[in-house]
Amino acid sequence: MRTSGQAVLKNGLRSKKMYEVSVAHEAEKYYKKQDKDTKRRINKCIDNLTKEPLFGPHIKKLHGELEGKHRYEVGGIRIVYEVSSKSKTVDIRAIRCRGDVYKR
Repeated sequence: MRTSGQAVLKNGLRSKKMYEVSVAHEAEKYYKKQDKDTKRRINKCIDNLTKEPLFGPHIKKLHGELEGKHRYEVGGIRIVYEVSSKSKTVDIRAIRCRGDVYKR
């Protein structure tokens, strides 16, 4: 699953998205199993990642085994992703519950 292109702002104007997002197979499987409300919240987060994947109130840089990755917090769900500033891409590696996402 890939997203890119333009975002439609509330006032009808369009703004160019800066980053292209790709989603790993396992993350996509988890996404497909969720209810409509959860999918809507995850979609909103992915849209935010296309604009600014490195900084924000729900974004944290990870350490240890997940060094170099970031996480986006969506209630009890975590989205773990890698950012390539050079190629302007965001690769979502995992979408899971808070307790399971950091386990191997």
